[in-house]
Amino acid sequence: MAKRHWLDPIARRLLQATGHLPQDPVAAPTPGPDSHGDVVELELLSLKLHQNPWLPLPDEASVQRAAQLGVQLDVNRDPASQWRRLPGMRWQWIDQLLQLQRQGTHIHDLAELEKRLGVPPTLLRLWQPVLVFRPRGDRPRLPPLVDVNGAGRQQLSGLSGLNEVQVASLLRERQRGRFCSMADLQDRLRLPDSVMAVLAGQLHCGRGPVPPDLPRRAFNLNPSVLPVSAKM
Repeated sequence: MAKRHWLDPIARRLLQATGHLPQDPVAAPTPGPDSHGDVVELELLSLKLHQNPWLPLPDEASVQRAAQLGVQLDVNRDPASQWRRLPGMRWQWIDQLLQLQRQGTHIHDLAELEKRLGVPPTLLRLWQPVLVFRPRGDRPRLPPLVDVNGAGRQQLSGLSGLNEVQVASLLRERQRGRFCSMADLQDRLRLPDSVMAVLAGQLHCGRGPVPPDLPRRAFNLNPSVLPVSAKM
């Protein structure tokens, strides 16, 4: 095959200029992002975050804009209220994360987060713009957990997420036997995931002590093994 002469491009332009050859087709400009629209959305989100720092981030676009505004979520220190903001977050993952924080377990990167919680990689990539893994420091100061099997009515009523009807239902159901886990609590009280996400990090399923409004038979205690003071 013969090589093209180095003057070919110049000759082609001359022939096009004189009308002997048609002009090269002009490629249509690739539509770029609507920069004005992006700025408006960013400013709107900034205003909303100023009014509500715990504003939920419902989709990928809002997560990316929040990251542009400097929003960060520290995997090893942030409370449940921060985790609830992320799209696709489950209350079980929040509960596991807070347990790890209480134990002083440090998560170093996305791969370890995926391994410990079982979060799908697609969700992790969606959250990644706002996630940070700060170096190990002091343990986060988390509020003490309330024992769902031992707390009284007043203490349970003070929890975020439970209304009076649900508290009454919890106390009635607890008389049938203690709650074995948070999943057991959800199943027996038929609590929606949205309520469980609020309760995560507030409750744990311990053994008591038995409060006044919970009969001892709910814990299957044998009176013969009780201390003398308890029998009197």
